[in-house]
Amino acid sequence: MRGQICRKVVLHNDLGISDSFWVKAWFLAELFKGNAHGYELINSLSTIFPQETTQTSSVMGNYYRLLRELELLGLVNSSWDTSGSGPARRVYSITEKGKLEFISIIEQIKHTKEFVDKFLDTIGKEVK
Repeated sequence: MRGQICRKVVLHNDLGISDSFWVKAWFLAELFKGNAHGYELINSLSTIFPQETTQTSSVMGNYYRLLRELELLGLVNSSWDTSGSGPARRVYSITEKGKLEFISIIEQIKHTKEFVDKFLDTIGKEVK
């Protein structure tokens, strides 16, 4: 399942974990808190990726493709919101499978953090 998510999302890859991993984790984290429109999810990326511009149509398209892939994987559901004025907007919600995946991602991030901390503690002694 991992590695199949939208390979065209490019933010930075400094930590050895793909960019799409972080975007997937962020979208699931936001949806874990509650439902959201796709545009809201994409704009919220600036919270953790302040250097990322999400306003170009090609970048927006990549993120919408990622949301669609999350839906195809059964991690999120979507429906059309036609209640407001203007065009209908797609609202996303996390599924039970998505919640389990999110919890798994958090554990993976914690494990990676422990590794990075140990690595820095070990190598830091030699770099000083």
